[in-house]
Amino acid sequence: MTHPLLITLQHEIESDNVAAVAALLDRHREQLEAMASSSCFPPAHIISSVQSIRMVDLFLSNGLTIKSITDWWGPGFGLNKFSTKVAEHLIQRGAVVTPHAAAALGLVDQLRGLLKQQPELVHAKGGDGARPLHFARNIPTASLLLETGAELDPRDDDHDSTPAQWRIQDAPDVTRLILEKGARADIFAAAALNDIKLARVLISENPTCTTYRIGNNKGPFPGIGSGGRGGTIYQWTLGFNQAPQEIAHHRGHQEMFDRLMSSTPLKEQFLIACMLVNRPLAEALVKKSPDLIGQLNDEDKGLLAKCCWETNLNKEAVRLMLDVGFPVDAPEFNHGFLPLHNAAWCGDPELVELLLQRGHPVDRRDPTYKATALGFAIHSCVTAKRHPEGDFPSVAKLLLEAGTPLDDGQYPSGDEGIDAEIKSVVSVRS
Repeated sequence: MTHPLLITLQHEIESDNVAAVAALLDRHREQLEAMASSSCFPPAHIISSVQSIRMVDLFLSNGLTIKSITDWWGPGFGLNKFSTKVAEHLIQRGAVVTPHAAAALGLVDQLRGLLKQQPELVHAKGGDGARPLHFARNIPTASLLLETGAELDPRDDDHDSTPAQWRIQDAPDVTRLILEKGARADIFAAAALNDIKLARVLISENPTCTTYRIGNNKGPFPGIGSGGRGGTIYQWTLGFNQAPQEIAHHRGHQEMFDRLMSSTPLKEQFLIACMLVNRPLAEALVKKSPDLIGQLNDEDKGLLAKCCWETNLNKEAVRLMLDVGFPVDAPEFNHGFLPLHNAAWCGDPELVELLLQRGHPVDRRDPTYKATALGFAIHSCVTAKRHPEGDFPSVAKLLLEAGTPLDDGQYPSGDEGIDAEIKSVVSVRS
């Protein structure tokens, strides 16, 4: 949901500005209907941030149906911040909850009623094949599910992840409860919860756990596309491509960070220093071990490309990696996208220029779409539209002036700014 109109609508919903939302619905009805992702208007998922009964009633009076709400929240996704009071109002209006929706909405009474009628629902699969415990909003809902026989470590079908891993961001107290009941722990949970005692135990049992990184397909927490699935849920609950040390750092757990780093091999310390843009540490480690770059595998080298992608966009990390010797054109491992492709996708001319200055090839194509970085920029701007803040005309100009080929069908692109740059640069070439 990155279209400017939808961003504005979402902001007014979150602000509970009923009058402003009513005006937007009235003024832009045709445009919003065209963007709706379901046959009804508005699509049910757009009310995920609704905080008041007045607001949800406004949407119901503008075409939102009770059936669409029942269908939307049934899998259990995206409900942890949805108002319980509003949910109860919708149930009174006829919306039906699944055990997954009841768990995610914190509706203990409704969940208890469902389980009393059908105890086996405690094991039912919802969205991504996850069980109700994967969605438990708080201690009461999690406790009820555990008392009714929920398994501690069931894994969902798409991410192969446990309830403790699913709840770590939105409901860390639920993760703690599940772990206290005997669920399997991991070093990422220990880092996020700042549980130094647990971290010591895990490191003692498996010293290599300090080398793990979310999204690394050679480790136990793989990224999107591994095995044809969505990769570990930690990508969404803790962060893409993070090491446990980085999670501890970002959360201000300094003692945990120091404890983990003291048990981390030199190469992984180096990667962590780069990801955290700790230039003094990175340079000191290279000085201590000049062959560090030579020790990097393809996954390691791909971190530079990942820092050019929207989930980890970090220009200074890229600059540091290039300064200490990372190859400028190493693709990220999961999809084979090159750093320049990723930077162009984000519409970031400063990053594109940095990569070009450091010698990134301009004519390379990705293995899936056979597109150049210019193709990525055009598709991102015109079709995907995930980066309305991006300066895609400047990116196109940089790429074309550097010699990126213009493919058939790329002009006109569908964006006036990009087309003006294409016309200008191509005319200069001719």
